[in-house]
Amino acid sequence: MASLDYDGAAHLFRRMGFGGNTDEIDDLASRGREGAVDYLIGYNQIDNSALDSLLLQSFDFLTPPVDNNQLNNGEIRRWWFTRLVHSKRQFEEKMTLFWHNHFATSSSKVQDFLMYNQNLTLRQYALDRFDTLLLKVAQDPAMLVWLDGTTNVLGASNENFGRELQELFTMGINDVVTGQPNYTEQDVKEIARAFTGWRFNTVRQGGAVTYNFFIQANQHDNTAKTIYGQTLNFSGEDVITLVSARQATARYLVWKLFNFFVYPMTTSSADKATIDKFATIYLNNNHSIKTLVRAIFTSDEFFSERAFFSLVKQPVELVVGAIRMLGGVYNPGSNINGGRTSNTLSTSSRNQGQDLFGPPDVAGWDFNLGWVSTATMLERFNFANTYVNNRNTTNPGIFVTNDQLKSITKGSTKKTVKRFFTRLGPLDVGGDTRKMLQTYLETGDNGQPVTYVNDDASVDKKIRGLVHQIMCLPEFQLN
Repeated sequence: MASLDYDGAAHLFRRMGFGGNTDEIDDLASRGREGAVDYLIGYNQIDNSALDSLLLQSFDFLTPPVDNNQLNNGEIRRWWFTRLVHSKRQFEEKMTLFWHNHFATSSSKVQDFLMYNQNLTLRQYALDRFDTLLLKVAQDPAMLVWLDGTTNVLGASNENFGRELQELFTMGINDVVTGQPNYTEQDVKEIARAFTGWRFNTVRQGGAVTYNFFIQANQHDNTAKTIYGQTLNFSGEDVITLVSARQATARYLVWKLFNFFVYPMTTSSADKATIDKFATIYLNNNHSIKTLVRAIFTSDEFFSERAFFSLVKQPVELVVGAIRMLGGVYNPGSNINGGRTSNTLSTSSRNQGQDLFGPPDVAGWDFNLGWVSTATMLERFNFANTYVNNRNTTNPGIFVTNDQLKSITKGSTKKTVKRFFTRLGPLDVGGDTRKMLQTYLETGDNGQPVTYVNDDASVDKKIRGLVHQIMCLPEFQLN
């Protein structure tokens, strides 16, 4: 079994989740590489009852589930951020986030409760066979509305889903290894015919609402179709099976997973070989997402020097990670009986460029340098300021207590700065930056040197300022 040091465990936790405190990282390291990955992937075995209780106390649309008239954008965003911060199953939420970007639908067009239900579907099937997940998404009401599946009828097929199924959800326009086109315009037209008549209905019973998929027989094209050179009476389900088994799909999924979880891929021959290596694992293991991601996260590529801090933090990663790493608090509040609620996290993430349940288009978000602009960087710094300076622990919102900060500090400025770099990364920064932050701790309001004292007053002022400055460093923006 490959060993796992502290830095490697922290890297694994940031990528498969959003980070953790020292004890959580030490626990992962003690499990070794394969054991740590298996622990995070096997999240169904992790007790999440505390989150379940918190959700029931904080949201009134969970029991019984109700329709869109009793739900809104703010509530589903507050609900997901509550999960992201408080779930013990971090990889479950991270994979749900991956698929939300991959199958990008938005509340700009889709009813909020349909978006909520789709999120449940993505979470439930996140590590299933890709065929199973893809079929569930294709039949999901949110996708049927988003890509106009409900208007795809016999004799006048709508090509939106048939096109995006191939371009964005499975293969890409061109094979990411060979560069060859993966499909033709005729394939788009024929696939669109296979999905004609796909519908859903709404069933209300006892205050609960469910959505049931069905095929409207008189609107389904039940004739032969020629797809990828084969002529059969293909159904939509047949297309899902066909496209999931293509080598181009295996390659595209590996490419997407690497760009999200490992490092930005290039068109080099070495990267193409890496794609093919992991694509073979997908093809040889019945298209199992779980087997594929396990192979990726236990690989030498994932733990290579190239992978460490090679991705720009998504806004969600920055916001949620800062709370988890420092042991801070997110109190979502409750709208039950008119209680007060907090959407601080979703608002901050949106201002930084990532609005959960509202990706910019069907292609999802533009990652890495796409997160970086003058405006979004300012919003990152604003979040850091809000987080470290909020001392109101009686209201819903985010905060970090003096006791939580004091538990990280040490008796000397050198050790204190080192501890916070370790906790918020670990971050590898230059000696000049470390010295600058030590000097900050040793300087009074009048600009004169002072003796650093690890007391409550110093923690409340200087340590909070230290954390803010670290969160504004370029190194903290990387994952």
